[in-house]
Formats: sequence, structure tokens, C-alpha cells
Amino acid sequence: MQQTKKNQGFTLIELMVTIAVMAIIAMMAAPSFGDMVLSQNLNRSAQDLILTLNEARSKAALERRNIEVNLFVDEHNSLPINTPGIVNWKPKGKAILQSATSITFDITGVVSGASTDTTFQICDQSGGVKSKIISISKMGTIQQTTEGTC
Repeated sequence: MQQTKKNQGFTLIELMVTIAVMAIIAMMAAPSFGDMVLSQNLNRSAQDLILTLNEARSKAALERRNIEVNLFVDEHNSLPINTPGIVNWKPKGKAILQSATSITFDITGVVSGASTDTTFQICDQSGGVKSKIISISKMGTIQQTTEGTC
């Protein structure tokens, strides 16, 4: 007597249903993935700005000369080459700085000419919602103070 061998595998309908379910799940995840990318660019830009400012402050104290940090608004500006006395910075990805500015650290690492604390706001994108605020005290202490809105 011969036994019939049962075929194992998926039918075309089962595969189509599985692909449809996966497509629906992917469509729900896509918007949150875009938000995650913007958030990561914002975090990376904020950390990069803090690092750049700390490096410039340390360099000013170490080399005993004024170091100017130029901050550009967004990535569309071409970034000039850094020189021994000038450091240039711009945000990463779609993140933007609220306004272009420059800041100078003197030979002691203090912000030159500052009468109050200086703040910089980086937004997640042009017309975005989330932002990070970086604060520099008159004495040159740099910190990320708050998360805000643009």
C-alpha cells in the first residue's frame, strides 16, 4: 500500500495575506521612523555643538589666545575651513540653528564681551516642533538646558 505524501508549504493566498499584513504594519511604522530620524539629527547636532564649544573653550585656554566660533544656520551653507583662531560649526541633517551668530572665548576660557548668559536654539527642522537649547554662562560653562519648541 502506498501512502500519499502531504505537500507542505504555503498557498498563494496565505502568502498574499501575510504580505498585506506586513505592509499595513510597515505603513504604521513609517511616520514614527521619520520622527525618530529628525529627533536623532537634533540630538546629534546639539551634542556636536556642545563638543565644538567645549573644544574651542579648551583651545583658547590652552593656546592662550582668543578663539572665535562661527555658528551657521543650516547644512545648506558651505562651511569655511577652520583656521587656528576660528572654528566653524553647522547643524547635521535637517536640523537648523535659529539664528547665525559667533561667539569668542578669551585666553581664560570666558566668553568675551558677554554681559549675560548666551543661548542657542537648534530646531529639528525648518518649521519643526522640537528644539534643544544650549546655554553658555558668562564664565564659559556650556550646558544643554532644556528641550523646547521652535
